[in-house]
Amino acid sequence: MTFKIKLFCVLGICLLIFSCGEKPEKTEMTVLIRMMDIQDLWFREKMKEFENQNQVKINVVTFDQVEDVKEMIDLEKKSGKKTIGLVKTAMEMVYPLASQNYLIAPEEIVGPSQLDKDLKEYLPEALEIGTLENKVYYIPRKLETYLMFFLKSKVQDALDNREKDLKGINQLLKSVNGYGLPQGYQLESDPQKWDYYDLAVLSHYWANHPYQGLKLPRMAHRGKRYAGTVNELVTRIYQLGGGQEDILSLGGGQEDILSMTTDPVIDCFQWESFFIQNNLYHPGMWEQAWSGGNIWKAISQGEVFLCFLHQIDLFFVHGGSDPTMTGYLLDPEDMGISIMPKGVSLDLTEEGQARREGGHFSNLYGWWWGIPVTSPDPKLSYKLARFITSKANQIEECSRFGMYPVRNDVIDNLEQAFDASWKQEIFRVSRLQFESGTEATPQLTQWPQIGKNYLDAWYEIAVEKKILKRREIAKALDKYAQLNQTVLSSAQAEK
Repeated sequence: MTFKIKLFCVLGICLLIFSCGEKPEKTEMTVLIRMMDIQDLWFREKMKEFENQNQVKINVVTFDQVEDVKEMIDLEKKSGKKTIGLVKTAMEMVYPLASQNYLIAPEEIVGPSQLDKDLKEYLPEALEIGTLENKVYYIPRKLETYLMFFLKSKVQDALDNREKDLKGINQLLKSVNGYGLPQGYQLESDPQKWDYYDLAVLSHYWANHPYQGLKLPRMAHRGKRYAGTVNELVTRIYQLGGGQEDILSLGGGQEDILSMTTDPVIDCFQWESFFIQNNLYHPGMWEQAWSGGNIWKAISQGEVFLCFLHQIDLFFVHGGSDPTMTGYLLDPEDMGISIMPKGVSLDLTEEGQARREGGHFSNLYGWWWGIPVTSPDPKLSYKLARFITSKANQIEECSRFGMYPVRNDVIDNLEQAFDASWKQEIFRVSRLQFESGTEATPQLTQWPQIGKNYLDAWYEIAVEKKILKRREIAKALDKYAQLNQTVLSSAQAEK
């Protein structure tokens, strides 16, 4: 054997030994999220912890619009790359991603037996939304729903003086329904028993009695032209008995939300007009186009005594565990929360009873973790989803930022999980609200256009014209109903 051949063989063997002795490259994975800044920072720290535990590299990428997730997965599929391993999925994208084959079902990763064992840790209502055709596609992250916020001291003031103001509000109601307050009406001391008439009595009392030397409407909800206001209006329709079954069949079924022609929708707009015409809603709602943040500020300035807030809103208003949640109340102990009020019609029978009754419904929203088909390591993706929704991490994240937990072992042991009584109360009342009833907005790609129709209708009927007669409201709603039908008919034609 020549020297050159021997040298070549030695070099080859050395290279082989070196290559065998080298550490393999770390698995690298991208996680798509959208969070408020303080939560984003917390999440990135948790990803470092996961990296150290599993010797992997996690890249955290923020998306802007909830629809962006689908486009980002699409781009990666077309490129042939596999880097996106976990995606934070908003409720409106849960069905599209799963039904259009963007996701890997967890049972395909860990098997049905292990998955069944793991899923027992999560709330059934959270799992149900992430299940399509009896197949689970998502690991739950959080749920949220509106609760009723009020100042205890201001409610007590109204209760202590309830008889002084009933004549005035009775006359305003009588001018609309011909009767006034319902037969035998009393303002209940328990907020969980309140209905829309209680809101009328409270808001009228507050608006006609000076606080800090100023008479001002003290009840509010969002009024900005955005999805938050649409959710508020749709929530009232649910409370008034509305539903959304047979959502793509305008010829049958309960079609209130999408058709905009039925009694629950008319009842909603009639109450909205009543509150605005009689100076019972804070005018900042429409004059300054209030979002949730504007309402927090109005609470801090003593201008709002009652409104409707999500769990994270309540943490900000009270003042949370995170240093940036400084609070919006002079006295955090004054914060009261309850399930949502019961929807009843402004229209009464001749006997003085509500002609139509609904329930204490609220809206439903949430986020889920989905494992896309682009995952470089589906088992690692599943492990990461389980890590970030572990009991310890759920308690830490929910305690700091006000997320409603989706784990049974957290919800069932609130006193053990959360040291502060006010946090326990928020989550306890949230649980009661889920038991009382929640409903999501229709999960349709056409929903943003229909939501715009609701905003336009609210500004026209309630804010500008303040229409109170049911026939006139129905007539005004008719053009928006036709717009909805056109949108939905186009969707059916595309199918």
